[in-house]
Amino acid sequence: MENELIQALVTIVSFFNRTDRDKAFIKDAGVKLEATSFQLFVTIGRMQPTNVSDLANILGKSHSSVSRQIDKLEQKGLVTTKDAEVDARIRSIQLSKSGEQLKQILDTTRVNNISMALTSWTDAEKQSLLVNLKHLAATLNNFEK
Repeated sequence: MENELIQALVTIVSFFNRTDRDKAFIKDAGVKLEATSFQLFVTIGRMQPTNVSDLANILGKSHSSVSRQIDKLEQKGLVTTKDAEVDARIRSIQLSKSGEQLKQILDTTRVNNISMALTSWTDAEKQSLLVNLKHLAATLNNFEK
């Protein structure tokens, strides 16, 4: 059964990590955002304030690659950065007002898409999924090897 659980998780993660799906999602949302910046932007929105090292670690990208993408997002006015008070080598990153507005559009589009995808599910099935996903998230967050 564990192999089937892992396969299901890989399928779900792959669904959310595909750049072709990101492009389609961006088009569906009707926003201007490069697909290469999409996952970074979404991650900043979920973790803010955050920093380059944490983002690079979560996204599996190099520090310099993430830093360059953040610079692009900052030039577009979607994020703001400032030196951390404790250590000036660390940039604190968060969404700007324009970035928050874009995040709201993306969040609404994501909710609409998920709602459409789950139209054949009953409320009880959705509730069961939610309970199990929260349990899984908590379990994985507490897992240390």
